[in-house]
Amino acid sequence: MPETTDSEQDGQHMNNTEFLQQVVAGATPSIDEFVDALGDRFSLLREYQSTLQNCEWDAEGNLHIQTGMVLTEVYKILQSEATHLNRERRLSLILGALFHDIYQPITRQNPEIEKKIGVRAQQHDVSKGRSYLALKLMGLDLPYSVVETSLSLVAYHHEPKRLVTENKPAGEYHRIARLSDPELLYWLELANIRGRECPDRQQLEIVEKYGLYAQKYQAWQSFGADYQSWRAYFNRELANWNQDTRDLVFAQAIARYEAGKIFAPESELARSYSYRDAFPQVVITFGVSGSGKSTWIEHHLGDHTVISLDALRIKIASCRKDQSQNSRVVQVAREQLKTRLRSQSKIVWDATSLKYDFRHQVISLSRQYGALITLVIFHCPETIYLERNRQRRHSIPEEVLLQQLQSLEFPELDEGDRTLIVDEHGNTLATYGTCY
Repeated sequence: MPETTDSEQDGQHMNNTEFLQQVVAGATPSIDEFVDALGDRFSLLREYQSTLQNCEWDAEGNLHIQTGMVLTEVYKILQSEATHLNRERRLSLILGALFHDIYQPITRQNPEIEKKIGVRAQQHDVSKGRSYLALKLMGLDLPYSVVETSLSLVAYHHEPKRLVTENKPAGEYHRIARLSDPELLYWLELANIRGRECPDRQQLEIVEKYGLYAQKYQAWQSFGADYQSWRAYFNRELANWNQDTRDLVFAQAIARYEAGKIFAPESELARSYSYRDAFPQVVITFGVSGSGKSTWIEHHLGDHTVISLDALRIKIASCRKDQSQNSRVVQVAREQLKTRLRSQSKIVWDATSLKYDFRHQVISLSRQYGALITLVIFHCPETIYLERNRQRRHSIPEEVLLQQLQSLEFPELDEGDRTLIVDEHGNTLATYGTCY
């Protein structure tokens, strides 16, 4: 990552912000204009031109042309079928179209991934693309709803077709409604198919069926109408229980419904008698070094037992920067976690948790003990981490920090039962999974 002066960063930020404000006001920039305006921040945009398309599915030539055609179709939809969208949803849809294949330039350069092109490659693209964008979208003065919705459109834009072609039940539609904006996914996929040299009528029909099914299952709006009524039901029936208990029962009901195990909230209410009197709670932090995790924990979770990997590293290896004893550190941390889970404690797993597999191990273990799991995501602009690292007493080498930024796997919102998004100042940007 090349060094830039503070004035250069301020100028770039101002240009980005002014450009996006014009889009909010109704401008319809071409793909060339987007690349010129945002290409310095999102460098993969500049590689669209050299990213050739797979002839079996895309006949447009390269990703730059294809994305431009999708943008054109999105603008048509916004001026005809979707004039009811407010400014924030409109901008989210446009950014979703711009970035929906943002990671393809990397995938198409990797022969091993290219050999497996198809569903697995699509999943790889959208997951990596979302992680690539997650920190770069911050710092643009965008409402957080635009950031989160744009990321979700990139992550889940293949889902409408998958749900229909695999004949998925209602629960799967509701899961996508929890994680994204179903209507915007619908418009994005319509634009994606219409913006082709030869639109495939069968593919259009599949997406149209998704729209019909999502509305039939009441999963057409974010979070879905059914879950709103379930939330009200649990708040009423569990009015004498604390918020954590209601959140756990609500989360269990959603998980079991989406897995096809129950079909009404009354079933989970009856089942909850077996666990709601006592259960452990686990808070898992996600954040690059310098995101403010430890300070936030100190201010907000004083009644929790903190399992800190940095603290264990000092104890075991005599230095928090020493990675040579990581296996031992994690082993000791897991044993501490098990002990606290057995005693129904409130626990904080204080680590960067940048990789999905690492988070999943902690989450899976916690679920075995029936814990209420809260994921706290520290979501800051990239520049914040670099600035803070230079000021920290326990700074890490900048190349290590850059590697963290480039390789992180941004969490999905349903990895835990509850998710809390926190900015660089410790302020709450968004919450998910709560029963209020």
